[in-house]
Amino acid sequence: MKFKAKEILFILIIIIAFVIAGFLRDAIFMSINSQLYKLYFKNYDYTLPSWLSYFDSWPYMKLYYFKYWLTAGFILLYFLLSILSLRLVVGSYSKSKWVIYAYGIIIFLSILTYMGGYFLNNFPKGFLFTRNMIGLLQSPFITMVVIPALKLEENKSLK
Repeated sequence: MKFKAKEILFILIIIIAFVIAGFLRDAIFMSINSQLYKLYFKNYDYTLPSWLSYFDSWPYMKLYYFKYWLTAGFILLYFLLSILSLRLVVGSYSKSKWVIYAYGIIIFLSILTYMGGYFLNNFPKGFLFTRNMIGLLQSPFITMVVIPALKLEENKSLK
């Protein structure tokens, strides 16, 4: 499979965007988790980075629940990056349904396992599995599966 120079440039831009999103996500969550640890145990010396100092005055529970909103925001960011990546590499939005299906299925399974863990009296395992599934949505994993699959399908149909 040969790529044109334009496709190679788009692929590099996509990779850079995913790497930046990953580092940003990691930096934010690691900092907030350290701040939560500090607030909870009250004997941990930690100072948020200056660009996150806005959260320094937040109480523990507000910061804790804000992480859920951050998670949703990063899922949306990775979803949009996946759709854009698909558009740039495949050449149209018509195949975006595969990204939408993948995100929808993983979100549905996450809700199902979360509720299953809760109702079956095994919340820690249900939560852990849900957390891992949601982690897939905050990574380039779906893009790394869907784009090659669509490219293979495209090449197969050209023969």
